[in-house]
Amino acid sequence: MPKRSQNNSKEKQTIQFSIKFKQFLSIFVRFFRGNNRPNLPKKMDKPCYFNYIESSATFHGAMQNIMGTRFDIVMLGKNREQSERIFTALRLELQRLNFLLNRFDVESEISRLNRRASSGFVPLSPEIWTIMCDCKQYHERTKGLFDVTKDDFSKLLFRESDHSVSFASAGIAVDLGGYAKGYALLRLQKILADNNVGQCFVDFGNSSILGIGRHPFGDSWKVSMENPYRLEKAVFEVDLFDRALSVSGNKPGYSGHIINPLTKKAEDERKAVCVVCQNPLDAEVLTTTLMIAGKKEKNDILKHFEIDKVYEYKL
Repeated sequence: MPKRSQNNSKEKQTIQFSIKFKQFLSIFVRFFRGNNRPNLPKKMDKPCYFNYIESSATFHGAMQNIMGTRFDIVMLGKNREQSERIFTALRLELQRLNFLLNRFDVESEISRLNRRASSGFVPLSPEIWTIMCDCKQYHERTKGLFDVTKDDFSKLLFRESDHSVSFASAGIAVDLGGYAKGYALLRLQKILADNNVGQCFVDFGNSSILGIGRHPFGDSWKVSMENPYRLEKAVFEVDLFDRALSVSGNKPGYSGHIINPLTKKAEDERKAVCVVCQNPLDAEVLTTTLMIAGKKEKNDILKHFEIDKVYEYKL
């Protein structure tokens, strides 16, 4: 799994940043309850924890089981009130997106689309319409390898006049699993920028990461990835400064989950792909796509994106 490395071990007060933030678990001192918790529908209101260290103006916040994983953020340089206000905005946005994009929640718009679109055109909200059009563009830019239907994207029919979508046949469903976390990070990136957050590290499920500014004891945020088949061995280390990183790959007990929509075959090779770029959504889409793309396809696909670095490793 990816984890951050220290930049200055001789500083006794250096925060030991690691992707899993285990060291913070013992100092979570606040939990949103009562007046500290915004009014949200019970099903949307996810537990969250946060802590603020006055001496270093460092804030850590975490959410469990959001979009099926864990979310952590470290912010520096803001006072307690500012940090808590920003974290609340991030938290509310994550909970909104967790509901909006969840195909398993019968009340979500995606679930409603999947139930009704095989019977006719379903009008979409402006945001979901934009997302579906975005997925269509990614499908084209990746030569059909990014496919939110995981079957046949051509069976998604778009009607511009009323922003509606229908399925050309039964059995089609939209699954935004390879898109949602990247989209969420893109939204959070804007919230952080709007609040002038200059130093920040976001870890979304150990696979989608955002590094803004630099580590307090270095010139960047350093991220390394462990080999899941040989945990003592680091696969790579990368510096993040105002950049996003996404990782896709197989690991023991969890392989074959990435399906090539063109061949319908699962990718079960022991390998991992990491993409570093400014846009977290591009990174999210590309890691999954490059896992199943051939060499020539990869070169052609990357021409359509602004990417800093692509790492691909046999594990």
